[in-house]
Amino acid sequence: MDTFMSAVIDEKSFDRIKHYIDHAQNCKELKVIAGGKTDKSKGYFIDPTIIDVATHATDKVMREEIFGPVLSVYVYPAGDLAKAVKLVGETTPFALTGAIFAEDEYV
Repeated sequence: MDTFMSAVIDEKSFDRIKHYIDHAQNCKELKVIAGGKTDKSKGYFIDPTIIDVATHATDKVMREEIFGPVLSVYVYPAGDLAKAVKLVGETTPFALTGAIFAEDEYV
């Protein structure tokens, strides 16, 4: 099955989002695990991108709202839910998007 993702709204948005992706690709503490491709040769296309911030959970890709097809993921250590919740509360003043997933439905 093929899926189509439309372009971002304009070049300013494209450049801003691409800056975050470039940062992740060039930062040794971060890993782009999906996507990361961009193309503005005909429209402003950015592949949906997932960034693993496992060793750098306070990086700007976790702290700042990107407003584009970019998802930053931090897999917290088992048993450290309280630490993960604290990290979410202290990492950004905005908290416009975010979620904590756990296997235990009673967490």
